[in-house]
Amino acid sequence: MPENNLTKLRVDAAIRGKWNIGFFAAGFIFWIFIGIISNCMPLEKARTYMVTGTFFIFPLAVLFSKIFKADPFTKGNSIGELVGYTHMSIIALSFPIIILVAIYLPSALILVMAILYCLDFYVMSWGFGNKLFGIHSAVRTIVVTIIYFTLPNLRNIIIPIFVAFLYLSTVILIPILRKKWFGQNKVDY
Repeated sequence: MPENNLTKLRVDAAIRGKWNIGFFAAGFIFWIFIGIISNCMPLEKARTYMVTGTFFIFPLAVLFSKIFKADPFTKGNSIGELVGYTHMSIIALSFPIIILVAIYLPSALILVMAILYCLDFYVMSWGFGNKLFGIHSAVRTIVVTIIYFTLPNLRNIIIPIFVAFLYLSTVILIPILRKKWFGQNKVDY
C-alpha cells in the first residue's frame, strides 16, 4: 500500500474513530470493577464476576464512544477494520485461556487478563501511527508481571489500580497526542 494511502486511512481513522478512545475509557471502568470485585469477594466467587465483566467492555466502549463522539467501527476504513477485527480476535482467542485459568488457577486470572487484553495494542500503534498503544501494552505487561511475582499479597489491589491508571492515562493522552499527530501530518480536523 503506498504511504499516502496509508496516511489517508490513518487520518480517517483518527478523525472518525478518535484512536478508539471509547474502548480505553471502557477499559478504565472494567479495571476499576476488577479491583473492587477482587478485593471485596472471595476469589472463588470473584473469578466468575471477573470473567463475566469482560462481556460488558464492548457495550461500555460503544457508550463511551458516543460520549466522545467517536465512531468505534470506522466502517469502510481498512485500518479501523483491522484494529476492530484484531481486538475481537484477541478476545475470542484468549477466552479459552481465561476460562482455563479461572477454573484451574484463579489466583493468576488477574495477571492473565491484564496481559492478554492488551496484546492487540501493537496493531493499534501501527494502525494509528503512534507509539502510545504499544508503550501502554509493553509497560503494562512488564509492570503487572513484576507486581504479580514480587507482591503476592498486594497483587489484587495494585494490579487493577495500575492497569486502570494506564487506561486513564491513555484516555488523557489520546486527545493530546492525536492533536500533535494531526499537526505533524498537516491535517485540519
